[in-house]
Amino acid sequence: MKKIRLFLTGLLLAVTASVYAQDITVSGTVTDASTGEGIAGATVLLKGNSSVWALTDGMGAYTLSVPSDGVLEVSFLGYTTLEVPVNGRSAIDVELEMSAEMLDDVIVVGYGSARKISSVVGSASTVNKKVIANRPTANAGDALQGQVSGLQVFSSSGEPSASVSMRLRGVSSINADTTPLFILDGSPVSASVFTSLNSNDIENVVVMKDASSTAIYGSRAANGVIYITTKRGASGEKPVVSVRAQYGVSQMARNRMNLMSGEQWFDFQDMIYGDSYEYSDYQYLSQELGINTDWTRHFFDNAAPVWSLDASVSGATAKSDYYISLGVFDQNGIALDSEMTRYNIRTNVNTQVNDWLKMGMNIGMTYQEYSTTPYQGSGNNSFGNVMFASSNLPSWLSPYDLKVDDNTNEAYVDYEGGELDYWDAIQVYNPKYLAEIQPRLYTTVRLNASTYQQITPIKGLTLKAQQSIEGYDTRTSGKVLASDPWPFSSETPQAYESFGRYYALTFTNTAEYRFAVAERNHFAILLGHESIIEDSESFDAGSNGQTDARQPYLGFGLQADIPTWGKSEINYNSAFARLSYDFDERYYIDASWRIDGSSLFGVNKKYANFYSVGFMWDLKRERWMQGASWINDLRFKASYGTTGNSGIDNYLSYAQVGAYAQIYDGGTAWGVASAANPDLTWETVETLNVGLTTRLWNFLGISVEFYNKNTRDMLMSIPYSYTTGYSSGVGNIGDMYNRGVDVDLSFDIINTRDIYFNVKTNFNYNKNEVTALFDGRDSYTLAGTGLRMEVGHSWGEYYLVRSAGVDPRDGMQMWYDKNGNKTKVFSQDDMVMTGKQRYAPWAGGLQLNFQYKGLYIGADFTWVANNYLINNDRWFLTNPTEFPFFNMSTDMLNIWREPGQVTDIPSINSTRQIDDDTLLENASFLRLKNLQVSYSLPERWMQKTGFLGGARIYAIARNLFTVTGYTGWDPEVDSNVTLGGYPNTREFSVGVELTF
Repeated sequence: MKKIRLFLTGLLLAVTASVYAQDITVSGTVTDASTGEGIAGATVLLKGNSSVWALTDGMGAYTLSVPSDGVLEVSFLGYTTLEVPVNGRSAIDVELEMSAEMLDDVIVVGYGSARKISSVVGSASTVNKKVIANRPTANAGDALQGQVSGLQVFSSSGEPSASVSMRLRGVSSINADTTPLFILDGSPVSASVFTSLNSNDIENVVVMKDASSTAIYGSRAANGVIYITTKRGASGEKPVVSVRAQYGVSQMARNRMNLMSGEQWFDFQDMIYGDSYEYSDYQYLSQELGINTDWTRHFFDNAAPVWSLDASVSGATAKSDYYISLGVFDQNGIALDSEMTRYNIRTNVNTQVNDWLKMGMNIGMTYQEYSTTPYQGSGNNSFGNVMFASSNLPSWLSPYDLKVDDNTNEAYVDYEGGELDYWDAIQVYNPKYLAEIQPRLYTTVRLNASTYQQITPIKGLTLKAQQSIEGYDTRTSGKVLASDPWPFSSETPQAYESFGRYYALTFTNTAEYRFAVAERNHFAILLGHESIIEDSESFDAGSNGQTDARQPYLGFGLQADIPTWGKSEINYNSAFARLSYDFDERYYIDASWRIDGSSLFGVNKKYANFYSVGFMWDLKRERWMQGASWINDLRFKASYGTTGNSGIDNYLSYAQVGAYAQIYDGGTAWGVASAANPDLTWETVETLNVGLTTRLWNFLGISVEFYNKNTRDMLMSIPYSYTTGYSSGVGNIGDMYNRGVDVDLSFDIINTRDIYFNVKTNFNYNKNEVTALFDGRDSYTLAGTGLRMEVGHSWGEYYLVRSAGVDPRDGMQMWYDKNGNKTKVFSQDDMVMTGKQRYAPWAGGLQLNFQYKGLYIGADFTWVANNYLINNDRWFLTNPTEFPFFNMSTDMLNIWREPGQVTDIPSINSTRQIDDDTLLENASFLRLKNLQVSYSLPERWMQKTGFLGGARIYAIARNLFTVTGYTGWDPEVDSNVTLGGYPNTREFSVGVELTF
């Protein structure tokens, strides 16, 4: 009987267990907690059994068979993963909250409250913190290159302290500033801000393109606005400590000069001169020893170190959040005597004092110390510039002395004697020697700080006062040391000190009232006032005649220079307003207005009004669109408005007093040096923008925007009639337009629980045309630039004589005259608009992102097309009669030598001309800007340590390769002429990032 009871008990337990463990079918929907919309492609997984999972359909619905006591793990990219116990339920709906990364899409546009980017009427694009932090460069602005359609970013120099240049949707001005307005944490800052920011402190960057986004910034927003937001502690976040260390090396990004070897140079002389060329004794020695110096390797480091170390702590309490960081960045340049060290500290704190008062501050300080490659030459064709020297010094020249042994009569290289300071063979000083006797050190101390007080007296009304300061002190210490040999013909040893101080105070006061009428009508009214005071001072002192290189200081000079001092102040005073309305989050209308006053302009034109109006329609929220589950997002937007450009030098509207060269009554004569222009006024840019944004099948994102920008009253120096007594003055001289399209595409090719593969690409096409010039003129030539303004043509189009090749009969260079006929007589009267322009009409980027669990691989490409550069380096490398001792390009080996020879290199007897298009080259390029491979260690490993919150190791390559037909040092140059510029660098870095 006892055995029977035991048997029945065991059977009952087994049946009970099987009942509790039986599978049930669970169904439901996964939605966005903030919008209520279904999330297609979300993963619903049985926790602990990765083989049991399902993906939601286009409406966010799923069905899955799981144990009744199981736990569902629901996840989707950009949202916080949620675990939901089944508890025997057959219907489970899940709402996912946006993750911290998704909050990057919440941005501030034009003073008011933050908005989701999907509700912004204007044209705005975001670049998040991961993209910026993963570019190992001294300038955080470099990370924006190729990321935003319409935004062109150029790293024209690889020097560690160099700035980048930016241009948004074409060139809106000829002579005024073409750089966007930069806003840091709500306050305007100077364009050099990226040279001082620690990239790890940046939360996101918003690029605002159209008038609806920028008109509220008024007179300085004609070229767009770039809004930088630094990090803060997340609400409810426990203290998090992050440490990041990175080390790498850099080298020249590319070298395609194709220079002659020593043997080729001698063969070339024999080829063109035959027996008539007389070699010097040195050249005979060089030939005997087979000297073939690669000056690029000699002057440039192929593994220049670069490293950085950053640490931060962030967190939040119930009423406050904070972010504190320290950082150091150190980089040796690839060229001699170029390096930079930067120290950063930042503190961001926000506190909710009580129910109606909130206060905060953002403080960033930077100390920067750097030196630059000397560019002062020895009076012999700028050989102090190592870029120029590395391509033009002959390869048969040795850095060391060449001698003949008195006993054996054999030639040898005297390495023991050290590198020569002066090469007697070509009467040129060694650039290394010139750098040693011309030390220069630059230091900059910069402060960017802001505080705010925000009051909410009643529901919906926010009063905010913000005060900010941007200031920096710069100091330059330079010397020309007493030395032997002395390389300069006229100067004496000298010492000089330069000091500059700049600060800008900004006071911004706003009142914003947000309210709803009948639930579905949402209003936001913003009123504001802003005052800006900019002040700059400079002081320079020097002395000369220092006789001892050990005492190269101001006080040891035999003669003191007359010190110079300068001061400038600019004031802005503005009022602005904005009305925002939406009905049921379907129809949006934004209207803004701003009046700006500035001391820059004439007494008759000191104030100007700017405005915008924008409309957006969220079609996906229409009832008749709900059945189209394959359309996840569909928005149409349009805007029109005006912005201004005040980017000119100070005091140009006033008559200015200056000294004349003539002497009157034994003293310097003074008089009015420039004419007053009381009607000098703002450049105004009128912008029309129309766009469509959509997301299809939850994997394809498309954004297309068309724009038309008309610039009126362009600012420029123009010639005056000599009867006025002045040669030129600044005026409002003409009009131009920029028309184009921005396209952004995003493909989520794979989006599963463990694998994510996304491809993003963007491009911009821009057409520029000058439509009017001063005094009814049709054209105006800018002497010495190869450029000409002409109505009906693009600004930046080259104006040159067209080359017609080489006559195979006699090897003479030919050109086309204005009528298109070939001629061998060069005349500047035959200069024409070439149809080739400096500014690229096409530009874009491509980003590849692949992630498998903790492994991440990312590649960023950038490209420009159909822009042209005058490669002036080739003028020296292809001109043997003008520069007989210079090295030559290997192209010269194809020089015309006999009748019937077909070549594009004219005879040695044919005169080269710098004003034809021979040096004009297509500078289109495709560059792999950034390649990163990283691995984040599994979370379970971190939990076992008890103190680590995360760990990531990574490797980054920058400027890994470049595809281009340009034959100069580097095609990434924002200029019309290149000559001896500091080349871009290729960098390889490894790093580790830890959180605690």
